[in-house]
Order: sequence, then structure tokens, then C-alpha cells
Amino acid sequence: MGEQPVFDGSTVRRPLPDHADMASFRRLCRSSPWKWDSVRFTWESWDAQHSPEPWAPGQPAGPVTAMIRRPAAVRVQDAQGAVLFADTGRAPSKDAAFVSATRDAWLLPPRLLSPVYENDGLVSRRPEAAYVIPSLPAAGWNSILDPVELAGCAPGPADLPFPHPLIIHELIRASDSAGRDGWEAVVSPGRLYAPAVAGAPLVGDGRCTVRIDMATGICTGSQWLEGTRAGRGHSLRILAVNEYMIDDLFEQPQEPLTDVRKHIRWVVGGHRPA
Repeated sequence: MGEQPVFDGSTVRRPLPDHADMASFRRLCRSSPWKWDSVRFTWESWDAQHSPEPWAPGQPAGPVTAMIRRPAAVRVQDAQGAVLFADTGRAPSKDAAFVSATRDAWLLPPRLLSPVYENDGLVSRRPEAAYVIPSLPAAGWNSILDPVELAGCAPGPADLPFPHPLIIHELIRASDSAGRDGWEAVVSPGRLYAPAVAGAPLVGDGRCTVRIDMATGICTGSQWLEGTRAGRGHSLRILAVNEYMIDDLFEQPQEPLTDVRKHIRWVVGGHRPA
């Protein structure tokens, strides 16, 4: 397995996180859709027994390399470079009945909309948009690539006793082994916490560690510390951001076709023609 997120106290921690830092952490969790257009990364996850989990239902366990190009192009390959999944994300046209009956059909991609930014350049409030990438082969990747469920789409009302989806117990800013800056936090779900994708929450029913990459807003690591599935987690290593990706990368591999212009010799009765 790859490197797991470490919260070993190597960086000086404060007994209680600073309110300004917690606000910055939450804004970073809302900012991913406007921070990158394409990303290439390696990914793996493990269960409570620290055994590798499959990257998608019915697939073998082990690390994979993925390429994502907004709004919905996806390519996944194994360690040997064999293509496991590819999708251009070009959805088929929808008829009038579907459009008139489905409100989500009118939502625009987030890159076509402008959120409310804070002075630090991070998102304070997100507009309603089509954030979920339906072509992703693993449902949990939507939460990892856009961890807005850790913060909510906007700051909570100040008059509520628990206005945020998560309770932040510890928060540090540190670099990972690749030198990428990010926020590392120990959190637990609050009353308002709701997974962005049903059945694929980023945090469990107790304390968890999460790491959010500063440059992209992607959740690059998590580990559940408590609960029935303590030990479960994932590790994501960013290899490149906003590199040019041609359309051919996301096409499904095609079987070679027979060139019918060439004469095909048939063996009849065990004898080859002269």
C-alpha cells in the first residue's frame, strides 16, 4: 500500500484550532471545482483490517493511476499501464421529456459560474451547480475530488450551537512527503454532516483524520480512527495538475478491425494453396 496520512505530532499543534484557521480549512474544502481543470494521481484505499480495497465494484484491489479532465472525462489504468476504464464524459442528448421532468438537467458546470470568494482567494459560498461527475467509476471519488461535505456549501448560521457539518478537534498546516502543502485535521461528524454521495462518506461515525491539498482542494488522505470500521482510509498522490490531456486518452480501446481489402487465404482440407 502507499503512504498513509500521518498525524504523529511532528508539527507543533495548538490545543484548540484557531477560528481563522478553521474557517480557511472549510473554505478550502469548498474550492476544488475552481482550482483545477485536470489532474493526474495515484489512488488506493484499505479496509479496517488494512487490506487493500478494490478501486471500483468488481475490480481487483491495488493502486491505480487516474486522469480526470473536467467536466467529466476519466481514464483509469493499473500499475502496468493497462487501461481499466475510460470515458469521454460526453453524455447522450436528452429528449424534451427528460429535460422538462428533471430539475438537475438545467444545472450548469461549476466552471461556468462564479462563487463568492473570501480575501484569501478561497470560496466562501458556492452556487448551485452540477458538481457530481457521473462518469467516475468509483462513487467515492466525487467526495475525494470535491470534499465540500466536510464544510457545507456556505458558512453555517451564527445563531446555531453546531452550525458546521464537522467538529474540528485538531488542525495543522504541513507538507507531505512530496512537498505539497495542505491542511491536516482530526474531525468527527456533527449533526449537519451528510455525505455528498450516499453510501460513500469521507468520515465515519467517530474521529477521523483528513488531509486537504492546498493547491487543489482535493482530499489526498483519510483514516477512520474510531467506530466500527476504524482503520479504513485512502491515500491519493497528486502527480500533475492542469496538464494538457488530448481526447484520445479517454476513448475506450478498440479491437483492431480486419482489412477487408486484403485477400484472406483459407486453408481447405489441410492443404495450403500454392
